[in-house]
Amino acid sequence: MDFEVIYPNIKKTSLAMLRVRTVFGLIFLAAAVACPVVNIAVGGKAWSVIVLWALYMVWTLVLKAPLVERNLISQGVRLSVMIGILLILIDRLLYPGWAAFVVPIVAYGALIVLAILFFVNVSKQRHNVMPLVIVTLAAAIGSVVAMLVFSEISWPMIVLAVTAGVLFIATVLILRTRLISEIVKRFHLK
Repeated sequence: MDFEVIYPNIKKTSLAMLRVRTVFGLIFLAAAVACPVVNIAVGGKAWSVIVLWALYMVWTLVLKAPLVERNLISQGVRLSVMIGILLILIDRLLYPGWAAFVVPIVAYGALIVLAILFFVNVSKQRHNVMPLVIVTLAAAIGSVVAMLVFSEISWPMIVLAVTAGVLFIATVLILRTRLISEIVKRFHLK
C-alpha cells in the first residue's frame, strides 16, 4: 500500500532565524509582563490588553507561522479575524462607539480580498476553501445576528451580510461536490 504525502516537507529553520525568534520571544515576554504591571501601577483604562493582543498577533502571524494551512487564504483569514478582535478591543477598552461602523467595513474589505485570491485560481485553491467558507458563513450569520440583537442597522453591516452571503453561495455553487469532499477531509467524516 502506497501513501501519498499531502503535507509539505518541513523546512529546517536556520540558526539565524532561531536566534531572531528567541530574541523577539524574550522581548515579547518582557513586554507581556511589563505592560499589565505598568497599567495596574498607573491606573486608568486597560490599554495593556490591547498591547498583549497586538503582541500575540505579531507573534502568531509573523514569527511563529503555522506549519499546516500556511497559505495566503488561511493567513488572510487569521489576519482579518485578529484585526477585527483588535478593533473591538480598542472600541470597548479605550474609545467606545465606533466599532459597529468600522469593523464591518474592514471585514467586508478582507472578504473581498480573500475572495479574489480564491476565485482567481479555483482549481489550485480548492484545498484552501474551508477557512474561507467558515469565515464567510460566520460573517453572514454574525452580521445578521448583530443587526437583530443590537438594533444597529448601518450600511456597513448590511454590505457585510450581503457580501458574506453572496461569497458563501458562490463558493458552494462553484465547488459543489469538491466542497463536500473538502468537508469530509476537514472533519474526518466517512
